[in-house]
Amino acid sequence: MSNLKAVILGAIGVVAETSDLQRQAFNAAFSEAGLGWSWDQETYRALLSINGGQARLRSYRASLHNDTAVSDAMIASLHLRKTELYAERIAGGSLSPRAGVVELIAACQQAGIPTALCTSTSRDNVDAIATGLGATLNFDAFATIVTIDRIAHAKPAPDAYFHCLKMLGLTAHEVIAIEDTPVSMASAISAGISVIATPGAMTKDQDFSGAALVVQDLALLTLADIETLHKGRQSSD
Repeated sequence: MSNLKAVILGAIGVVAETSDLQRQAFNAAFSEAGLGWSWDQETYRALLSINGGQARLRSYRASLHNDTAVSDAMIASLHLRKTELYAERIAGGSLSPRAGVVELIAACQQAGIPTALCTSTSRDNVDAIATGLGATLNFDAFATIVTIDRIAHAKPAPDAYFHCLKMLGLTAHEVIAIEDTPVSMASAISAGISVIATPGAMTKDQDFSGAALVVQDLALLTLADIETLHKGRQSSD
């Protein structure tokens, strides 16, 4: 028998495909602020290698030779406005869970295996997603939810996973993480956790070679598959 004690969903992007909605919200915030910035899908895909919205904004500013018109305070304001616009778009009913995620969480519940959400985004973003998904996916099903508000360093640092393990009362060898980006995957691996990668639409061409398993569609992943993988990883340790 596998000693699997929890399945940790490591990002909002595992739960729902949100990247392009985020990109649109960023662009709307730029337009409102009178900036000449505009992120197409290729630009945003590259920026997703950086974890955290404000960090992406600072990186983009640096690529423009530290645009002096955009201060750190303005970056914070842009990110706040982007979060508000993003929540409005989600509330408009344009969001649905990724295929298979609801079924996987239900299978874990039926088997008595807790699930957790371990993300570097803000609690406001998590709440917006939870509202947008409504009754389709009840976030009360998660045994714990870790957000950037509760940790010192964002992914790829392992802080989020260390905190999640502490809240669950488990060790790294007792859980499996599911991640959608290489940056977030590195966080779990740094914490000693095996990772199943499920690339999103914006990250499907990135390098997931550190994952124990890569699945393009969570609908094809069963709890039995995860338990078998976990048992195999334990045997090799």
